[in-house]
Amino acid sequence: MKRYLLPVLCSCLSGVAYAQSSVTLYGLIDNGISYVNNRGGHGTVFASSGNIVGNRWGLMGTEDLGGGLQSIFKLENGFTGTNGGLQQGGRLFGRQAWVGLSNPYGAITFGRQYDSVVDYLAPRSLAQSFVGGLEFMHPMDNDNFGDFFRLDNAVKFASADYKGLKFGGLYAFSNTAGGFATNRAYSTGATYTGGPVTLSASYMRIDQPGNGATGALDGSSTSGDATFHAAVQQVWGVGGGYQIGPATLGLVWSHSSYNDTTAVYRGSTQAPAPTGRPTDLTFDNYETNIRYLVTPSLIVAASYTFTDSKYTNALVQAKPRWNQFNLMTVYSLSKRTELYLMAEYQHVTGASNTIFSGAFIGSSGGPSSTNKQFLTSAGLRVKF
Repeated sequence: MKRYLLPVLCSCLSGVAYAQSSVTLYGLIDNGISYVNNRGGHGTVFASSGNIVGNRWGLMGTEDLGGGLQSIFKLENGFTGTNGGLQQGGRLFGRQAWVGLSNPYGAITFGRQYDSVVDYLAPRSLAQSFVGGLEFMHPMDNDNFGDFFRLDNAVKFASADYKGLKFGGLYAFSNTAGGFATNRAYSTGATYTGGPVTLSASYMRIDQPGNGATGALDGSSTSGDATFHAAVQQVWGVGGGYQIGPATLGLVWSHSSYNDTTAVYRGSTQAPAPTGRPTDLTFDNYETNIRYLVTPSLIVAASYTFTDSKYTNALVQAKPRWNQFNLMTVYSLSKRTELYLMAEYQHVTGASNTIFSGAFIGSSGGPSSTNKQFLTSAGLRVKF
């Protein structure tokens, strides 16, 4: 009898351990067809991918360590749905790669992660939404609302939900010997939800973004994350949402500043464009948006963004301004499968003699040869 007791006991303990741990495979693929009226002087119809949010697959898991403590992890890959190629500069897990601990008060995580602007403020924008789309991001994604980049070497704290209040912060190390502040980053943010109202605020600073490949924001030519190369990059803002029945109204303002900018990366098909001289750039983005649930299966959304900026160096003093209008409808065939149609129009003024003179909608593939650009996309998205 005793010789059967140990195997049975081990089997029971194994079942308990398994029940206290979990690993989940998840992802989505979003492919479609797009038309842009002017890309480098020509209208183009092209196969497109990741129009709403980036294609991804990932693994996430937890293990119960007892006393309310858990170990947690996430590995998330980004890929192009039209050809299967890796995104984020060819990284295997370029979207996210982190491990950490959580308890009833919050979580601390270590690795490649999103900053506090993405976590807390960007969801008030239609660009950072499973209803909206990456095509709705603000010019050059100057405030990272489209999560164009993640931060390496990052330590993050995210609180639990305290009666509607959530807050957190992040510090990303430079990993540079003798240069503690070279390409390091830190951010903080908070969101409060009470009844139909949601309020958010956040701040982020990156010193020498894109300076080398080992710091917080990789600036290498082949796998770089940095949209802007500058001495100091700062982003801050506030936003809010209000739900009225089937409608959710949103307002958000963000301010981005770049001191001594040397280059701006203007899309995946172009090399960083020199700004002329060390240039100071500022962007103020003002967005209003609405999401409306027509039926449980049909959502329509719209937004308008006005961006007021300053472009200053020894040779040029300019004030580029962007107006962008966005429309979208999503129809759910099931909980996992959706059809969508989206359209954007952008008009830029005051950008003569700057690298921003051509209108450039995110996901259009390149700037217009004029100050206007129109983009429309239709596609299918499947989540798993």
